[in-house]
Formats: sequence, structure tokens, C-alpha cells
Amino acid sequence: MADPMTMSRLKAYRRNASAIEDIKAELSGKYVADSISVCTPPSYTPHSTRIDGFLPSGDTLSLLCEQARLEAEQRAIEEFIKGIEDYQTRRMFVLKFIKGKTYLQIAMQVSGGRMSESGVRMKIQRYLQEK
Repeated sequence: MADPMTMSRLKAYRRNASAIEDIKAELSGKYVADSISVCTPPSYTPHSTRIDGFLPSGDTLSLLCEQARLEAEQRAIEEFIKGIEDYQTRRMFVLKFIKGKTYLQIAMQVSGGRMSESGVRMKIQRYLQEK
């Protein structure tokens, strides 16, 4: 069974996205590509083959592992939110945790001001407690 979704996991979504971008930037300097010419039987006609990948090192492997872990966590959060059946509740989760809106901004956007920011907060907390 998967780990239960918690407020702290949801709140980490935007930090994780930023960390993934940092890792990608760091890895981009470790990625190399080159072409070689080879001749293969039976015609022995020369053709180019591209070779590319990351330079081998311990920190490259740890960065790739951390990136994979963070991306898996991002997918888990996205799947959790996609699984929320109620449209208004799902929209609240997207606005809060994916887009980083405040509870007040969410209240205005979702209900046109008919719901308070504490109402939005409580609806999100109640949904998490039910799951």
C-alpha cells in the first residue's frame, strides 16, 4: 500500500519541482555526446554512430537517483489530486499545492468570495483526514 498523502507531502510539491530543476541544471554540465565513424561488415561503408550519456561519477549517480525519487513523489501527488472526485475540492488542491496560491486567493477564485479562506483550509484538511 502506498504511503498516505499528508499535508507535508503536498506542501513539498513546489519545493520538489524547484529541486528537480536544480538537479537538471547540474546534470546538464555532466552530459556528454560525441559521434564516431565506424565500418561494419559486409559493405564496410563508413557511417556515424552517436554516443551520449553522463560522465561516470558518484555524484552523478546520486543526482540521478535523487531526481528519480523526487519525480516519483511528484507523480504520486499529481495522481492523488487527479483522484479527487469533487471538482471544487480537486481545484482547491491544484491551486494550493500545484500552483502555490494562498487560501484567500483560492477562496476568491473557487467561490467568488462566498467561501472564506478558513473554509478552504478546513475543506482541504477534512479531505485529507478522510483519506
